[in-house]
Amino acid sequence: MIRTAIVLIAAALLGGCFYSDDALIGRFAADFPLEDGVYTHTPNLPDGRPFDRPAWTGEIRRRGGRYVSDQPDFPHDGTRLRELSPGVYAAMREREDQYEYGIVFVYPGNVAAYHQPKCQDLDPAVLDTYDVVEHPDEPGYCRVDDWDRLSGVLLSYIAAFDGDIPIDGVYRRVE
Repeated sequence: MIRTAIVLIAAALLGGCFYSDDALIGRFAADFPLEDGVYTHTPNLPDGRPFDRPAWTGEIRRRGGRYVSDQPDFPHDGTRLRELSPGVYAAMREREDQYEYGIVFVYPGNVAAYHQPKCQDLDPAVLDTYDVVEHPDEPGYCRVDDWDRLSGVLLSYIAAFDGDIPIDGVYRRVE
């Protein structure tokens, strides 16, 4: 029960601040830097410290251009990745009839760390440059309309943090 609650809390915390009405990472544009296998997922606490044990373990595999799992409560079920730069990927998942985007860093040995960027962390001039607009009814949620704008915004976000982006959680392949 506690484990399920932790997984659901972690998934809720990953609500996207960058979103689109249409998928910006299509099935044939998706990249798959992680091998199929059994993974553990360890989310980080709000203060940045990792949780003291994995909150989820299960088999993850590629199907239909997405990463999926038959194991219940997979926090990132249906995620697609597309490379932004070597080892750095945009992540997309569908949620409530829209698509949300995050950043994933992939390391050797099938390890992936992820971060959910927040549009309010970017200089408004960057948002203006890429014509990214805040949702009229949900402050802090910014709509991105195409891949070029999304990749520009995410790369600008990474540059703004000067390599010190907070990590929201980690997946590690264990089998």
